[in-house]
Amino acid sequence: MNNISAKPRENKILLYLTILIVILVATCSSIGIWHEQLYSKETVNILSQCIGQDISNLFIISPILLVSALIASKGNKIAKIIWIATMIINAYTYVIYCFTVHFNFLFHIYCFILGLSIYSSLIFFIKYFNEDFKNWFTEKVPTKSIGIFLIIIASMFTVMWLSDSLPAVLTNTVPANLIKDNLLTNPVQVLDFSFFLPLMFISSVMIIKKKTLGYLLAPIMIVFAILTNVNIICLMVVTMQKTSSNNISMIIAFGIFASICICFLYLFLKNISESSQNTKSL
Repeated sequence: MNNISAKPRENKILLYLTILIVILVATCSSIGIWHEQLYSKETVNILSQCIGQDISNLFIISPILLVSALIASKGNKIAKIIWIATMIINAYTYVIYCFTVHFNFLFHIYCFILGLSIYSSLIFFIKYFNEDFKNWFTEKVPTKSIGIFLIIIASMFTVMWLSDSLPAVLTNTVPANLIKDNLLTNPVQVLDFSFFLPLMFISSVMIIKKKTLGYLLAPIMIVFAILTNVNIICLMVVTMQKTSSNNISMIIAFGIFASICICFLYLFLKNISESSQNTKSL
């Protein structure tokens, strides 16, 4: 009897962790948006990025995390994929907060959110370690098209970051943006070069070859691309308000790119197998 009653509580652990993370993220983001003195030590560019990210965290990331966790806790597979993708990008975001933003009174909460996001993601992958994700989908998934699309995304970001960092390496100088913002390195480039861009290339190959893990990683990478574009748009909007820059054309471009990513995500997730749409909870 005790084991039976304990199982539902055990299955809800990721939901409870998500609720805690959302509360903490919403708190930090609200303070950052309405108490700009928090970022008083930052350059105008970093300040704009912080506030833009806070807006995205509060009004986009947090609601997606909470809603997807609630639906996933009932066994919905689409919600599970969206949840784990959003949780990973939340960890990505708070690595940047922890290592880029000057020390402030929210430092320990940043670290707590980062730790909770990492451990929540690990719990998910451990729980589904032996899962055959290929069986979540029908045979109609356009694996080749999605794989090629992921290669294009990864290649675009690789070229973009290399165009910034490689010339400085070859001339033994420092990129201008690092000097301007008084940074040691660009944490976004560090995360992308070392982890996310390789993972996107790996995901593309795995889904083209119809490997079971590719059926999880590929949609995760597409969601990651969507939310990254949304974050960039938020940053650019705030930057326009704080500086004299005109980012309208870039905002439109990233908006179009995000829309294309959403279309590919739909093409993927619409092929979730109805016979196994609802399974064990998150």
